[in-house]
Amino acid sequence: MTTLTGDAAAKPPKRFPPTHPRRGGFKNLLRVELRLLKREPMLMFWALIFPIGLLVVIGSTVSNKPKAIYGGLTFIDVYAPVLMMFTLTMLTMTAMPATLASYRDKGYLKRLSTTPVGAPRLLAVHITIVFLLSSTIVALIVIVSHLAFNVPLPSQFGGFVLAILLTIGAMAALGMLVAALAPTQRIAGAIGGIALFPLMFFAGLWVPQQQMGPVLRHISQYTPLGAAVPSIEGTEMGNFPSATHLIVLAAWALVLTRLAIRFFRWNR
Repeated sequence: MTTLTGDAAAKPPKRFPPTHPRRGGFKNLLRVELRLLKREPMLMFWALIFPIGLLVVIGSTVSNKPKAIYGGLTFIDVYAPVLMMFTLTMLTMTAMPATLASYRDKGYLKRLSTTPVGAPRLLAVHITIVFLLSSTIVALIVIVSHLAFNVPLPSQFGGFVLAILLTIGAMAALGMLVAALAPTQRIAGAIGGIALFPLMFFAGLWVPQQQMGPVLRHISQYTPLGAAVPSIEGTEMGNFPSATHLIVLAAWALVLTRLAIRFFRWNR
């Protein structure tokens, strides 16, 4: 035992050259996936351009007066966080699940799992892309809505960042679970598209949460996007997100992540 331990201790740690697949594999995959993303103009339009355009249209046409029904906020104050959630949902429920299911159908995940790069890195790359794109569009919506329509900046900045990160985590985990359960790319896209409607309904896309009935409003508080929207709205008024909403978001993120890991398969 002493000899083996001594030999192991004396043996220098294995180092890979910079060109080895284990070195820089994540960066290379990220670069490739970002290039491929540029070839999806419709996705870029719906996830990045459409929310900003809709924000400008709504902000230019609706009244900019605070209303009691919105808790002293204007309609655009209430709607800006909903558009943030729309972007997150498009990226996590339509783009990511369909792409990962397509890679599995074509055998990419199986082949990557036998290489030094490893298929799990591909999953990490897609989650990173979701975080990067989501953070970018959220920042753009905050800036445009503030400069063009005087939407208050989130004065409770720490609470705003925490709510956004938890929301992205919950939605990314949900997208991973869809990719895990869907046997084909087409089914993954269909599931994501169908799930988008109830998620965005409870977020307030068609009817603001303040105008929902008591039962629907109560239910919405326990959905990921329904908990995220009031958390973000509150930070505009200087309030830290409520513990209930943060716990709901964290619970969705943890449970969905565990389920996605449990059911994900590299091949069918």
